[in-house]
Amino acid sequence: MQLINVRLMVADIPGAIRFWRDVMQLPMTYSDESIGYAYFEAGAAGIELFSHDGLAAALGEPVPAPAPTGRQALLVLKVDDVDATYADLVARGAPGLVAPRDMPAWGARAAHVSAPEGQLVEIYTPLAGGAAA
Repeated sequence: MQLINVRLMVADIPGAIRFWRDVMQLPMTYSDESIGYAYFEAGAAGIELFSHDGLAAALGEPVPAPAPTGRQALLVLKVDDVDATYADLVARGAPGLVAPRDMPAWGARAAHVSAPEGQLVEIYTPLAGGAAA
């Protein structure tokens, strides 16, 4: 098996596209707002956005789809400098949740921001001699 992408289910496709394209600055390789879909390059795997209603329709389930509650996903991204990346993301509009801090048990320096619909984005840089890859 090989992981090729992660699909995030969202209610607001235009807002989610703005976040992943403009704030996170991931290259968007395909978008079709009429079906509620977008695809972003993120290294070896991609990030897809798909509307709740679009997926429900594709599965033959009732539309509108019920709104999920709570945190629905956490994406982890390795960066060269977690402090600079966190400051840059917050300056571009990402809601900062936890500022960069050393997490020795994780072998990383990590921080967290929130995507518009509550998904978490963890960014990290391995600590010197740490286990994080």
